[in-house]
Amino acid sequence: MIKRLETASKDLSARIAASEPMTQRRVSIVACELAIQATELDIPIISESLEQLRQNGKLPQERIVELNKLANQLDERYFDIQDALGDNTENSEALQVESLQFFGKARAVSALEFAGEENTYDAAMESVYEALAIFEDRNNFFSEIEKAF
Repeated sequence: MIKRLETASKDLSARIAASEPMTQRRVSIVACELAIQATELDIPIISESLEQLRQNGKLPQERIVELNKLANQLDERYFDIQDALGDNTENSEALQVESLQFFGKARAVSALEFAGEENTYDAAMESVYEALAIFEDRNNFFSEIEKAF
């Protein structure tokens, strides 16, 4: 089955596939750090989960469920704003910015959720794909990810 990251970067996908599990985990963590920093997500569940991931290399299933719930809430907010944009031309620029902020935060949380999975290959492929969606400057993102190898 093709992984979503393969559609965005075959080269990076191949590098991840050829990497050792420790490297795959490191790539996941770097992707999450970049995503969290870019979205300025500063809430306890995020910092605690990232630290747990750094310490243990994975997250407990209960935490993954919590992160999934948070990502879904952020996505819902993004969709609500997108719906409001269709009806509102007065504040459309401000709403668009707010919408993109919620989209990015949802992707960052989702990246962290995927990074916490047991299977390091799947964790890396999915967390990098989710984090990548946040960045307009993908070259800088890829450059930072390369440092994890």
